[in-house]
Amino acid sequence: MTRITVDRSILQGDSIEIFRAAIKSPATRDPYERRLINFLKMMSLTPDDFIDLAKKDRSFIERKIIYFIRVQNSRAEKGEITSGTVGNSLKAIRLLLEMNDVSLNWKKIRRVLPRARRYALDRTPTVEEIQEIVEAADLRGKALTLLFVSGGVREGAIEYFKVDDYSHIEREGKLVAGRLVVYNSYPERYVTFITPEACHAIDRYLNFRREHGEQIKNSSPLFRDKFDPIKGQYGHGKKDSKELAIPMTPPAVRQYYNRLLFSVGIRSEKKRRHDFSVHGFRKFFKTKAEIGGMKPINVETLMGHSIGISDSYYRPTEKELLDDYLNVMDHLVIIDGSRLKMELEQMKVIKEKEDLNADVITSLSDQLITITARLQELEKKQQK
Repeated sequence: MTRITVDRSILQGDSIEIFRAAIKSPATRDPYERRLINFLKMMSLTPDDFIDLAKKDRSFIERKIIYFIRVQNSRAEKGEITSGTVGNSLKAIRLLLEMNDVSLNWKKIRRVLPRARRYALDRTPTVEEIQEIVEAADLRGKALTLLFVSGGVREGAIEYFKVDDYSHIEREGKLVAGRLVVYNSYPERYVTFITPEACHAIDRYLNFRREHGEQIKNSSPLFRDKFDPIKGQYGHGKKDSKELAIPMTPPAVRQYYNRLLFSVGIRSEKKRRHDFSVHGFRKFFKTKAEIGGMKPINVETLMGHSIGISDSYYRPTEKELLDDYLNVMDHLVIIDGSRLKMELEQMKVIKEKEDLNADVITSLSDQLITITARLQELEKKQQK
């Protein structure tokens, strides 16, 4: 399962520069370029040569694009790719042509596209599966997984997180949640939250990096390339690799989980598409948050989704979003110890109320004793 590096040397020239200028989101640029490369390689043309040929003989280019779609349709029928992927490839080709003033008969071309499903046939991971993943992961993987499931961020956002984008939220001197600024400095910027257990995991990961000589700054990547502190080998292998941390990229995220899911037995065979992927963590967040009772429009806001015309009119304060998040946070907690501690705190608050009768107090006391014993037992296991 070696990482596949995409050769982008073909993407040169004036036509590709204006193509890139049209893509505002950095998370969109990578897949668009990958799809365009596949098409250009089939054509055996550079972007500039392709544009020149399209301006001279548009009918010929239309036939070539239709042929390319038919090839992709065959792959979709074999299950190698989804029907939606075929249409996405066409978007990249069309953008290159339109940004270079070439108009084709797109109505005719689209007739060849297969009918795509509006949703993927995958599933969300279970809490038990996520617990297995967290238990088997290294410090970086634990922090990454808990961030995904409690914050609902895209895998493509990881590359853009800086240490300064992450902070603690405290109330009465107690950590209640973490705050993440997603796509900071970009038009897509938004804020989401993560659980205290995710914060603890991120803090441990950052401290690990500090302990092994990295100078963590506000501008440092929140998640960096992997390194071996014992051998002193850092991800990109250059002389300054210890000082110059390279952000963890989306392909690196996918590769990491591919290996991890095989190691814990959740995946058992190599195939193009699995029943759940990294994106499944994002679906887990949405499902659990809505089941917990969060307003659906707030869930979409915390996931960075467009909410249609409400984008212009719905303006909840960050405090309102946080309060709604805190109400469902117990549904997003993964590690048993964290769940027990939350239950313990809730029991203590209830017990402190004066209007409880003796039977209720006795029942709560018994539950407190049971939860405390389970916590002590769990801590002993973790120390072994």
